[in-house]
Amino acid sequence: MRVLLLVVMMFVSVGSAQAGVLRTASGAGYKKIVEQWATLYEETTGAKAERIYGNMGQISAQVKQGGGICLMVGDKAFLDRPDLPISSFVPIGQGRPVLVTRKGLKINSVTDLTNAEFSRISAPDFTKAIYGRAAYQILNQQQNKGLLKKVMAVGTVPRSGAYAISGEVDAAFVNMTYAMANKDKFGTILELTEGFSPIKIVAGIISGCQDLGEVNQFVSLLDSDSMQAKIVVAGL
Repeated sequence: MRVLLLVVMMFVSVGSAQAGVLRTASGAGYKKIVEQWATLYEETTGAKAERIYGNMGQISAQVKQGGGICLMVGDKAFLDRPDLPISSFVPIGQGRPVLVTRKGLKINSVTDLTNAEFSRISAPDFTKAIYGRAAYQILNQQQNKGLLKKVMAVGTVPRSGAYAISGEVDAAFVNMTYAMANKDKFGTILELTEGFSPIKIVAGIISGCQDLGEVNQFVSLLDSDSMQAKIVVAGL
């Protein structure tokens, strides 16, 4: 009887510990800010925050399958859909598209991409990635006609930026978070301020998680001075 009771107590203890683990998911381009947020949470509470990164299509599929994810970080225009079980949104910052060049090249405007030295350009996926859609909107304007044929859509923000860092492309569309994290590896970092739909970066709280203590603790850290400073540094 004592052995059985001990086994039951151990099972309850393990179950409670697992239940307290907060699972977050975000697009790969927001890894830095989510890592800092999750680390602050772990240091503040002593609890564990699991992080999942990838393209938003993959993450959305996991959420819809009931993968235990409680928070999704990304573009509100993507997350605010009827097929995603999100109960509410918490604003984080404003998404800022950026054009970067490989070392040795300078750029002053998007129209400079028509110059001969910019023969290869990368961008995130035009249909599935937030900043890929922004890049497409910018490049599809009349003054930029013809540039799309130079562009290679490569998936995520980090992958697009990696091509510029390695010198495989002459310029790449990324976001400010990625550009700031790798600022010493580019020739130019040019923030793009017009020609695309506004990008609102939010945390979506999955239905069924809104009353969990760990979710409320995690979200409350956004208002802390430490986290606000990290958000500014991250370029949001």
